[in-house]
Amino acid sequence: MTGFGVRFGRNARRGTLLLAAVIAFGALPGAAWAQVRIAGLVTDEATGATLAAVRVELLGDQSVVVAEAITGPGGEYVITGVPAGAYSVRFTSPGWETVVTEARSVPDGATTFMSTTMAARAYDLNPLTVTTSRTHEKSLEAPAAVEVVSTRDLEERQVTSPIEHVEHQPGVDVARTGIRGRTAVLRGFNNIFSSRTLFMTDNRIARVPSLRVNIFYLNPTSDLDMDHVETVLGPGSALYGPNAAGGVVHYITKSPIRSPGASFSVGGGLRQQGDDAGLGSGPIQGGDAGLFQFDGRISMAPSDKFGFKISGQYFDATEYVFNDAVEAQVAGAGQACIGAGFDPASPACRPFTSGLDLTNPTDQGVLAQSARNAAMGRDDGHRNWGVDARMDFEPSPGTSLILSGGRNVAAQATELTGLGASNVTNWSVTYGQARLRHKDLFAQLFYNYNTNDETFLLRSGRPLFDNSSLLVGQLQHQSRIGSAHRLIYGVDYLATNPDSKGTINGRFEDDDETTEVGGYVQWEWALSPKFDFTGAFRYDYNSSLADPVFSPRAAVVFKPDASNSFRLTFNRAFSTPTSTNQFLDISGGTVPITGTPFFYDLRATGSGGHGYTYMRDNGTPMHMSPFNVLRGGSPREFLPTTTAQLWATATGLIGALLPQAAPLLPLIPVPSADQVGVLALLLDTEVAGGGAPPPGCVAPPFCEAVDLANLQDIEALGPTVSNTFEFGYKGVFGDNVSVGANAWFTRYDSYIAPLRLISPHVFLNGPQLGAYLSNVFRQLVGVAFASEAEAVGTAQFIADQAAQIPLGAVTPTSVGGTASAMALGYQDAGGFDVLGGELGAGFLLSDRLEMATSLSFINRNTFESAGELLSEVSLNSPTVRGTASLTYRNDDSGVNGGLRFRAQNGFPFNSGPWVGDLEAVTTLDANFGFRIPGYEDLWFQVDVSNVFDKAYQSMVGAPAIGRVVLARMRWDFSPF
Repeated sequence: MTGFGVRFGRNARRGTLLLAAVIAFGALPGAAWAQVRIAGLVTDEATGATLAAVRVELLGDQSVVVAEAITGPGGEYVITGVPAGAYSVRFTSPGWETVVTEARSVPDGATTFMSTTMAARAYDLNPLTVTTSRTHEKSLEAPAAVEVVSTRDLEERQVTSPIEHVEHQPGVDVARTGIRGRTAVLRGFNNIFSSRTLFMTDNRIARVPSLRVNIFYLNPTSDLDMDHVETVLGPGSALYGPNAAGGVVHYITKSPIRSPGASFSVGGGLRQQGDDAGLGSGPIQGGDAGLFQFDGRISMAPSDKFGFKISGQYFDATEYVFNDAVEAQVAGAGQACIGAGFDPASPACRPFTSGLDLTNPTDQGVLAQSARNAAMGRDDGHRNWGVDARMDFEPSPGTSLILSGGRNVAAQATELTGLGASNVTNWSVTYGQARLRHKDLFAQLFYNYNTNDETFLLRSGRPLFDNSSLLVGQLQHQSRIGSAHRLIYGVDYLATNPDSKGTINGRFEDDDETTEVGGYVQWEWALSPKFDFTGAFRYDYNSSLADPVFSPRAAVVFKPDASNSFRLTFNRAFSTPTSTNQFLDISGGTVPITGTPFFYDLRATGSGGHGYTYMRDNGTPMHMSPFNVLRGGSPREFLPTTTAQLWATATGLIGALLPQAAPLLPLIPVPSADQVGVLALLLDTEVAGGGAPPPGCVAPPFCEAVDLANLQDIEALGPTVSNTFEFGYKGVFGDNVSVGANAWFTRYDSYIAPLRLISPHVFLNGPQLGAYLSNVFRQLVGVAFASEAEAVGTAQFIADQAAQIPLGAVTPTSVGGTASAMALGYQDAGGFDVLGGELGAGFLLSDRLEMATSLSFINRNTFESAGELLSEVSLNSPTVRGTASLTYRNDDSGVNGGLRFRAQNGFPFNSGPWVGDLEAVTTLDANFGFRIPGYEDLWFQVDVSNVFDKAYQSMVGAPAIGRVVLARMRWDFSPF
């Protein structure tokens, strides 16, 4: 590791002792000051619920603030360390009406209780959060940039994906890949199959097990059951462990005890698509299609100590159209293979043979299934349903036990992968979770399980099985030391068990389990009423990595008054290689060699814990050739990458394809390396996708020259480490304006790039071959040629043909399969620096009207890479993005509505097979709702995204998205 990426060892242990000594030293004055004790409870005037993170100020003469505290998770507070006297208490929390009690005499040596209730305002400029520090606090107090979507905001919008609720927040980039498909990241670096950002639901990791991908329609939570959503920008590893380096988005659902009742919504709408196909798609004929959505929630609380709920959702729509030319070719091949009776020897079935042992009956079955899948092609539907249930037990104040479970099934969907799109059928994710909280102790155990055996890759028809699981156990406790210090400490255990039946992890199938264990300590020190310090460190062990990782965190928060806060933070975070980064071993289909019956196996392979090693001959990487069978060899044999070897391969191929040229071949001496050189070229995915070849490209789409003499082996992957410095401000001005600003710098080290080609192909140098053959053939005039013109013309024709044929692929030894492989792999892209910032503001224009704006900025689109065969890493997100929204709500009439505007610049996109330049996007969304007159519990709502139906594309390979109109009736009532 470089920079701040130090290993945890002797110095860290010394740091632990030093931290303990400082804490002990800081605690002593608090004990010495304690003279009286003031305590109390703060509750919601309307519901009686306790209110956490309320600022409590003890006021002396002339309302001077003598001491202060913040209410805890149970709404309680304690103030000590002040002399006896007469005091009043001021309770403040933006979003709530301020309360000031009458002055009371506080005697020495006794506890004086001062409790209150508070009334909520219509809009909350400073909401309560729990995600940043894993404890309740106000967003003004949090040592990070945090945004909250309130219950009211959730209730007033009808969306097709839950991630839409946060897409207008600062720093959030949501790419729409279909009617419900989304990929989302915080602060850039989006990708196909993205896992950069940690998404949670009720403290449970909500990613798909093993694959670690965020697929939001596989989260069973209904919109009706969501209480609020919290977004924390910046690294979160110190508390949340590995893979929170990109930030955290946390969905928090409603308590059945505090939110009893029933809600149902039934809705439908229209998705519209024009004739704009988008990058990567062939021509389409757009059109309109309907959609249907149902959500329901029932919650009962027989007492204030027990409650249970069940919620569910169903969604059915027609997917947006995208015509992939490769899929169309493979579909035709599938139909031909079916017509040939799935005969492995038939040329019609050749596209489905890559990586298979055709003497094995099981692999013969895979061939037949692949052909059937390919012939079927894309399903144009998107259907999924989900259900989850929860029971809450609260036997006493401060103690709760929550048991929950759920299941979501994607009956039909299309999902992008690094090997093209996949056709998802009956993919289910099931979870079970138990959470225990007792005063300052929190413990949880959850299990996520995947079931998937009908999905397949559309570009190859290859079936995908995934029955993977994730088991997580977590234990956390917090302690207060005096009045100035708080410790939060805990341990996490994660066990990932991939199970793909060999369809995804191939030869790694029996050696792909991962265990992670981490521990953390966070120290919060109230240096004074205006300064808070937070320090944390985390130590993690991962069974698939050589060394443990140390993640420190430090933050200073300055609060000049109750409405403003400044923070300066440092966070070191890390992301471990995913299961696919390490253990992927799958064929993405065949790559036919034009004009021949031969092909390469497009093979995606993980780092495997050892990296990628090239077989070498005299220091030069060797290659595989599918044409080696013409000379009695194997397509898996490693051959020397020399002019003589490639000439032998080329003459064997020419003799097979051009029988009329066969008599000439024995007359041609084998050229030397000085006469005809060897070119190593990497396939340019943008050119392969239909882009124009760059100047100087000699064998399109193989355009990127590689220096074989200097090609190094690719090292094993380690964790991606980010070191982030951030300055932030958040303030509330009066009762109607809130402002937030962040400026940050991040240094990435050992960044893991997306799936890229790591197999250069080898060619004979065309111009040199033409000159050489011309010289040889001139000597054969009168023997084999009637004239010099004929001799030179024939030489040039043969040279031009031969120079366009990739005669072999320089492939790492670890790449599996049964054919010559064109390998894709994951690489360490080295280190690079990123600068960015966010601005956000909220304005309460009146009691009924709110406006919000945001601007996000990142300094660059692409970053130079130090990886082999990898020139750069793409941000895959806009560098400039602005949003504005206007929200209206009238509680008296029940009318609500809003407008949401978004604008972002265009950017280059490069992920998997999808490469191209995306255009700038400007959209306007709107929503409107009202309570049905005469029915207090019946609501009508309509939501329109992309109001002006200006189709746009969020990712290359994804369809162009048009207008979506959703309308629903929602019924809220209390049947019990």
